[in-house]
Amino acid sequence: MTDFEIADTTRLSRPSLAQVKAVVEFIQKHPSIAQKGLRHGLSQEKVHKQWVELSNIVNSIRGAVKSTKGWIKFWSDKRRNTIVKEKQIRTGKIVAKLTSLEQKILNIAKSRRKKSVPPQLCNGDDNSDVLEGDDAELQVDAYKTEADERHLNMMEQMIEAMDQQASALARVAQATLIKSKAMERIAEATHKQALAVDRLAGTFETIDTSAFDVRNAVISIDYSIKKCFATSSTQHRQNNLFS
Repeated sequence: MTDFEIADTTRLSRPSLAQVKAVVEFIQKHPSIAQKGLRHGLSQEKVHKQWVELSNIVNSIRGAVKSTKGWIKFWSDKRRNTIVKEKQIRTGKIVAKLTSLEQKILNIAKSRRKKSVPPQLCNGDDNSDVLEGDDAELQVDAYKTEADERHLNMMEQMIEAMDQQASALARVAQATLIKSKAMERIAEATHKQALAVDRLAGTFETIDTSAFDVRNAVISIDYSIKKCFATSSTQHRQNNLFS
């Protein structure tokens, strides 16, 4: 996985000269990222960020595209090859001359180089895991970078899962709100129904009162009629007695 995406699909499989120059120039400005002995007060996180920055810069140049781990290993191999070449020239094993770029790499390597097992010549695609000195430190950085990438991927997955969970909770909350509003409408309708029943009961009570009044009126009329009838009968009998 590269540190960023490149739109250009016609990339080279090996770093271009411009990319190699960019790597060397960056490490000349930040030599501590290539040599542990120069990292006074510099945290591992800061070193990692500088390697990521270097990877982004180099990947933006036409040529090969590598991960941060890939560029760390490229520098390790390039540095060792330059040291081996310089030794072979110095001991007369080969007749050649270091280029100006190789001389810069050698100067960086010798700025604070510890004695270790003599470096072996390798190419940029060497998969050897046996490294010494600063090479071993660079390899550790590469492994840490890979672990950081896995950690970041895991964090991204966790964040995505949390986003999905938050969305699900939001949907549940929305559904609960809709249900709550529906319950409010049902409660309001029930209240209106209760008021209607209460009014109906009041109407029935009024009708009952009116019926009671009518009953009393009928009884009163009946009593009056009976009283009048009784009075008429008494007078009629009295008239018969005196006639």
